[in-house]
Amino acid sequence: MKIHLYLKGISYVSYMVWTAFELFRYYQSVSKSFLLKNRLIVFWLTGDLLLKIFVLACHIAFNIIYKDQVQTMARDFLYAGEFAIMALFLFLNPRLLDGPYLKGLVFQHSHREIQVKNDDLVVFDSDKSRINVKNKSILEKLDRYFESEFIFLKSNISLNLVAQSLKIKPRLIRIALQEELDFSFTDYVNSWRIQYAEEQCRDNPRWKSYKIEVIATESGFGTRQSFNAAVKKLKGESPGQYFARYMN
Repeated sequence: MKIHLYLKGISYVSYMVWTAFELFRYYQSVSKSFLLKNRLIVFWLTGDLLLKIFVLACHIAFNIIYKDQVQTMARDFLYAGEFAIMALFLFLNPRLLDGPYLKGLVFQHSHREIQVKNDDLVVFDSDKSRINVKNKSILEKLDRYFESEFIFLKSNISLNLVAQSLKIKPRLIRIALQEELDFSFTDYVNSWRIQYAEEQCRDNPRWKSYKIEVIATESGFGTRQSFNAAVKKLKGESPGQYFARYMN
């Protein structure tokens, strides 16, 4: 029984450490506005971790103070109670099953090392090519804006409107997209729309019954034709072929 309890404690601590690390990394990777839009799931994940810490503290206290079989049963009831509380919270908030909005949609274009040389900031990617940090900064602001404001869901989005909101010259945004991602502004917007559609089709049961026309409209495309052209260009397949893998 002691070995069983020790192994249970070790697995519990390992899970909590891993969870805390992943939550910290996740919260650092998204904007504050994104967290505010998803505060319910933030409360759920953080609350679950804190509840597990409380249960572990009680477990340790019981091990120190009590050692008889009755208290061992009490510890088991404590673990069961923690599970029941989180299951009840999930039952009362079924939207959590859909996952966070825009889960995993932030572009990972900025995984490069930054160097300072002769007071000029430059970054070097894997092939050591010279990249302007100003471009990188612009793209990061652009990503955050798209992530938090869902601006790509508007069919009338334009480079000028986005530039005005970010207070960045349209020409600079166009240059940054072309030089760093080899994207036009339209390609950039459409890539967000396609990724949003992917996520919804995969995680949202309601979307699995949508026809292609509805998916196109709900993800910000003005017409089915523009949707078809974007998916074909960026993914190399027709929408029917590409999204079939997410509809099961």
